[in-house]
Parts: sequence; structure tokens; C-alpha cells
Amino acid sequence: MNTTDPAARVPDHVQVLHLSTVHDSHDNRVRNKEALGLARAGVDVGLGIRGEADDASGAFPVYALPRPRNRVARVTGSQVKAWKLLSRLKPRLVHIHDPELVPMVWLWKTTHRARAVYDAHEDLVKQISTKKYLHRGVRPVMRLLSKGLVGWADRGMDAIVAATPEVAQCFRNPNTTVVRNYPWLSDFGSHPQPVPGRMVYVGDLTEERKVSLMIAATRRARERVPQAHLVLAGRARPAVKAMLEEQSDDEAVTYLGQLEPTSIPAVVASAQLGLILLEPLPNYVTSLPTKLFEYMAGGVPFLGSDFPAWRTMFPAGGQFVDSQDEDAVVTAMADLLADPQHCAALGAQGRAYLEEHFTFEEQAGELVRLTRSLL
Repeated sequence: MNTTDPAARVPDHVQVLHLSTVHDSHDNRVRNKEALGLARAGVDVGLGIRGEADDASGAFPVYALPRPRNRVARVTGSQVKAWKLLSRLKPRLVHIHDPELVPMVWLWKTTHRARAVYDAHEDLVKQISTKKYLHRGVRPVMRLLSKGLVGWADRGMDAIVAATPEVAQCFRNPNTTVVRNYPWLSDFGSHPQPVPGRMVYVGDLTEERKVSLMIAATRRARERVPQAHLVLAGRARPAVKAMLEEQSDDEAVTYLGQLEPTSIPAVVASAQLGLILLEPLPNYVTSLPTKLFEYMAGGVPFLGSDFPAWRTMFPAGGQFVDSQDEDAVVTAMADLLADPQHCAALGAQGRAYLEEHFTFEEQAGELVRLTRSLL
């Protein structure tokens, strides 16, 4: 082995291990917010997550877990690899991000006198009804299994970290803390450099997140604003990725692929308008949309789905529209793009509101306090 390779020098012990066999090394909440927030506070933290190779070159060591071939391999072979990693590192605290890890990590903490945290990114039980790949006949079984795992986490983990107050309400564990997906303000400059007509969406590209609507509405908006164009970046399933790559010569749409989190601020800063148009699914209507926070942090106005909770949460920084109505989306896009001064004013208002209310610098403090109390 080449001992000059940073990956060869990952430590064989950490006090705190954030662990996921589902998320990959690009995950913003797991890697670029929570693990990084602990590292910046001086906590001895490592990250075990799906990836290609170990990496000791950043603020904390990353231990690569193999990418499973299918879901069966994910809940069998991946858990064996995760157990071996725990046996090697012997952390005092394991912070897990996948419900399927609850039984295995509960057994680990019980037999090794360690402590464990379950990080609830969403309302798992409610989410089952929105999974279109699950057959209707399977959903009741999956819902029952989800309730069992969430209940086990609630009773068996030493603490719960929830991404929103609504998710926190699913738990009775007295040691439940909310750590919201706000952006690191320090990652975003306060001076956007918008390209006229450019709209941006950075995130998972699915029909639930209106990828086809964004493309169709952009094409129509160009009839009023000829320079209108859409920049998309993020993870896409094979069918969606193929559809996007077919449009590589299209002036209306540019697909950048999946970006490293550190590349996102520059892409956001180049936009005149940021899009966050979602289906009105139970898990979305009260969510804290990471992308919307990033637009506000970058001083970029947003065009978002007209959810009542979002209207209350985000009184400044953008405009809301019925994301089920393509005509309304096209009109809102064209009106905003045709008025760059209004866009700039909305973006400045959003940045100011975020600085006062929504920064991960504050949320990181909550996570650090919880982690140190458990250690």
C-alpha cells in the first residue's frame, strides 16, 4: 500500500462516528453540515458512508463503505461492512442516518457500552405513501416495518436528532434535538452575479421535484424572455439522466451532473432565479427545503411551490406559485425574469432575512452541545 496516499492514513479510532449505508459521500446534511460542524468545534469525528475510497484529506476522516448492488445487499452485506467498521474504530458514540441501521447499532451499543443517536431526516412512516416504486400491496407492510424501526429508535437510542420540528413530534425520546438543514452562511458570498435569464435548480432530479415541469415551463417562458434558460444539477435516476443528456445541445436547458457541495454556491450565485417546485406530497408540504435556503444565502430570489407552511416560514426572498399549474409557473417565471431589478431586490431581502433567522452556524451549536453531553 502507498503510505503517501491520504486514504492510507485514516485513523483507526474516532470518538464519534456518523454512519450511513444509504446516503453517499455527496450528502449535504450528513457530510457537509453535521460531520463538518462537529469537526470545526474540535470534536473527534469520522464519517462512514458509501464512497469509492477512504479519505483523510479533509476536516475529518471518511471511511468508504461499498455501494450495494441492490436493496437486499444494502440491508445485508452493507450492514456487515458497517459492523466491521465499528469493530475497527470502536467509537464511543455512533450517529446513524438510516432507519435500517437501528437494530444493528442498538446491538453494537448494547454489547460495547457505547452510545447511539438516530438522525431522522424525514417522517419515515408518512413518506412510505409517496414511494411510487412500492406496490400498493407492499406499502402497508413497509409502513408497519417503518413504525417498528422508528419506535425502536425512539426507545433504544440515547438521543434523536430531527431535521424539522414536525419530524421531532414523531418521537417521545426526552433527548430529542432539532437540527435544521440551514446553509452555512460562510459558504455563500453576499454579492450574486446573475446571468440574465438564468434559472437554477440543484438537487435530486425527479418527477416529484417537477423536473419535467421546470423544463417545459422554461421553453414556454422563452417566448416572452428569449434569454431564459435552465441550469440543472444533481442526482438523477437513469431514465431522467438519459432524458437530460439528450438535451445537451438545447439552449433552453443545461445539465451539469451531480456536484460536490462546495461547488453549489458558485452555481447558485450565477442565477437570476432559483426554482423549488415540488409536488404537494405529505413529506414536502412542511419540509425545510435545503435549496430554498441556499438561494436565500446566495442573495438569489426563489420561485417556490405555494405551500401554506412555506408562506409562513419564508415571508421574504421570493414568490410562490401553484406548482400543479404549468400556465401559472410560466407566467411567474417570465414576469420575474423580465424584471431583473425586482429579482435583485427580492434576493437581497431573502439574504437579510436568512442572516437573521436561518444559518447552520447556530444549528451546529445545538448538535455540538448534544454530542458533547453524550460523550
